[in-house]
Amino acid sequence: MSAQKPNELKRKLGNPGKQKLPELATVTILPQVSDQAPSHLTPEAQKLWTDIRGIATWIGNTDRSILTLLCEKLDRRNEYIAKLQSMDLVLYTDKGYAYANPVVGMISTIENEITKLFSLLGLTPADRSKLGVAEVQAMSAIDKLMEKRANRK
Repeated sequence: MSAQKPNELKRKLGNPGKQKLPELATVTILPQVSDQAPSHLTPEAQKLWTDIRGIATWIGNTDRSILTLLCEKLDRRNEYIAKLQSMDLVLYTDKGYAYANPVVGMISTIENEITKLFSLLGLTPADRSKLGVAEVQAMSAIDKLMEKRANRK
């Protein structure tokens, strides 16, 4: 079963399924999430907030808590990775039995959580496609030529 297309995409494509859509007059327009990242975030996470806000104009102010959580989890992932760099991937009990470093599992878990948050905010290629908000296009031959010319100057 495929996910239902958002109403915005149905409007854009001309509503090929002819489902009844809500009247635009009844649709609430949400303000974009604010420029100001939460002050408790690290500078790296605040930069991420700013970068996401700059490219994902569809993220509304009501999504602020999800975006904050995403930035916090990315910070935590970076902490785990830094910690793991000073540790062994495999640890040993006092009797010499090997076991995986628990930090590896913590990284895997938080990466799964981060992926879900990216998806909720429409930041994965599949989710952007479903929302109809962005499409990556290869440069045309003329674009490549113009870029090459601009780089020569």
